[in-house]
This record gives sequence, structure tokens and C-alpha cells, in this order.
Amino acid sequence: MKRLLIMAALSTSTQAAPLTNYQIIDGDTVHGYVDSEYVKIRLNCIDAPETNPNTQSYGSEATQTLSYLLSFGSVDFESTGKDVYGRETGYLYVNGYNINQEMVIRGAAWNYEYYCGSEFELEQEFAYYYGLGLWSDADAIDPYCFRKNLDYDYCYYNPEHNLTLDN
Repeated sequence: MKRLLIMAALSTSTQAAPLTNYQIIDGDTVHGYVDSEYVKIRLNCIDAPETNPNTQSYGSEATQTLSYLLSFGSVDFESTGKDVYGRETGYLYVNGYNINQEMVIRGAAWNYEYYCGSEFELEQEFAYYYGLGLWSDADAIDPYCFRKNLDYDYCYYNPEHNLTLDN
């Protein structure tokens, strides 16, 4: 069986710094060292299925996908600030490829619309229409809704809801 390798190319920012001795916590969280400082990093603009304390459908696979993507070379981190929990937020790059974006393209994470709007909306639609990763489950639920134990229409992705008609 052939491996799917998409790796959407985006250039690494000049402000990115090497991330070393890192540990993957889940599909959207990594801890490691940047410039000899220990940092907890929340990947910006994505929300991966949960693994702790309860495992969401596709949570373990999302963590494995992040591990796989980071195995292709040295990892660079570009900070975008801090979140409400004091974690660094930002983008990870491997050989110039945006790993946050790649996680969405592979169906290993959702575009985190609440924080980033449509940053990775096209990538999410691609994964959804091709049934990649978590989108192989017709009832994939937004990780935010899973965390809050919600069951509303907006918790289930439907790209048709995002269409606007010009009159």
C-alpha cells in the first residue's frame, strides 16, 4: 500500500527557531526546548482529537501522525504568542513544511475556526471530501465539543454551512 505524502509547502519564517529534545503530548501539543528554554507549545490554528483524559475517536492516530511528520528532519518553531493557559502558540516546520497545515490536510486535526477563522479551511475541506483521517468517520465531532460534552449542529463539520451566496 502506498503512503500518502502531501506535505504542502510553505517557507519557514526567518523568526523560527530550532525545537530540540521535544516530547509529543498529543496531536496539537508538543513540549521541548527553544533556545535552551523549556516550552509547552500549542500548535496554532488546529485542534486535534483529544487523547487525555478521555480518548476521542482518532485521538491516538492524530498523535501518531504528528510524530510521523516530525520524524522527517529537524523541527523549527515559530511563536505567535501565548494562549490563556500560558503555553506558547505557533507553527512547527520540518524542512520548510508547515506541520500545522499538514495535520489538517491529512485529516489529523480540525481547522481551529474559533481562534483562526478560515486559516486552514481549504485544507480541511480537502481532507473532508477525500475522507482522510478523522473524516473517515461520518460522525466526527469537533474536539471543542468533545471536551465540553456538547452535541449541537455546529459540532459536526459540514462545508456547505460555510458557503455564502452573492445576490
